[in-house]
Amino acid sequence: MSSAPLVFLVCHGSRDPEYQQAAADLLARVRQRLAPQPVELAQLEGQPLTLAEQIHRQLAARLDRVDGPVVLLSLFMGGGSHVEEDLPAAVEQVQARWPRLKLLLTPPIGQHPALIDLVAARVVAAQRLGNQAHGWILFGHGSRLPGFAAQLQAGIQALEQRLPGIPLHLAFAAQPPTLEAAVIHCLRLSQYRLRVLPFFLFPGGLLRALQEQAQRLQREWPLLQITVEPPLWRDPQVVQAIVETAQTACLTWK
Repeated sequence: MSSAPLVFLVCHGSRDPEYQQAAADLLARVRQRLAPQPVELAQLEGQPLTLAEQIHRQLAARLDRVDGPVVLLSLFMGGGSHVEEDLPAAVEQVQARWPRLKLLLTPPIGQHPALIDLVAARVVAAQRLGNQAHGWILFGHGSRLPGFAAQLQAGIQALEQRLPGIPLHLAFAAQPPTLEAAVIHCLRLSQYRLRVLPFFLFPGGLLRALQEQAQRLQREWPLLQITVEPPLWRDPQVVQAIVETAQTACLTWK
């Protein structure tokens, strides 16, 4: 029997095949880094089973092999309603079915310092390649809760100190400022060449909607040149942040 904690990578989830393929790839890379520690994937939405039921099924399938704690490693990007409400509710449901099991829910991975490092590295790399943008827009999903926007605003302020002279802006899918509002603000500042960096992990519907909106805005303003960067899941720093979070969580039990 292994005493290594079982780790669940908990993500938002989607029925989109691109999302599922990217999530499976990220899971494989994390498993490779954490081997022989067991790592599974659990999704809040887009699955026939609820998040709690997915975790319960995995636990039941390995009943004789779970002798340590279980870490639910949050792949969310900030403190929105999923993180503040849905995930704790799922943890309560799992705990009710497994009262003797030790459960730990980690902070969202988007709060890891490596994610801001990653954003800074993306900007610097693009500038070095000659992709001189007039401005960058960091684009997040957003939330009705204030914590998510506050986190990204703090991230923008940290980036401004590290990247002096590079205009940085913020936009969200689910709250103001929208991408269109951010673009209009940039145009008023004579910033016509813009790059949008998605502050989320996986491709799928959100990325396609962002790309379509960027194309529409470019048609409306012919002088505008707007490029949407890939989301973050492929970057090695994301895997490193996940591995560090898992290892830190496991150390709390020793």
